Amino acid sequence: MMIRCFAIILIFLAGCKGVSKITEWQGVYLYEEEPVAALAGYSMAMVWELSIIEENGEYIGVLEVNGQQTSMKLKTNIEGNPQHISVKFKQSLEGFGFEQLKLGDVLFRLERNTEGEILTFWQTLEPRLSEKYQNGKVCFVRKKKE
Repeated sequence: MMIRCFAIILIFLAGCKGVSKITEWQGVYLYEEEPVAALAGYSMAMVWELSIIEENGEYIGVLEVNGQQTSMKLKTNIEGNPQHISVKFKQSLEGFGFEQLKLGDVLFRLERNTEGEILTFWQTLEPRLSEKYQNGKVCFVRKKKE
């Protein structure tokens, strides 16, 4: 009986440790795509903002993407650990351009490298202005810690 109680406590503490460590991702992240010249002579811009908070024991994000013919605001689930997170589609909040998304789609992943930089690995969503983006590059930068 004593061993069973000890094992349950260890499992509980291990679970709590993983949950608390994702708190390190709470905050506001910004990605501004490199402007692209349009045929009409103006520059097209695109701004992505991801806000991550804890809500009712879960980590959620609000992702806003605004720019050239794009305006979307999405609620996301955030899953992961201190080194990386997945940003998963939960529901649309407003705008357009998200019709192809399904519940649970991984939009992109963020990963911390050994220098502490945040690398982006695109999945269901990708940069809108460049077709020559690369995974594993610094895109999102933390602007504010919650």
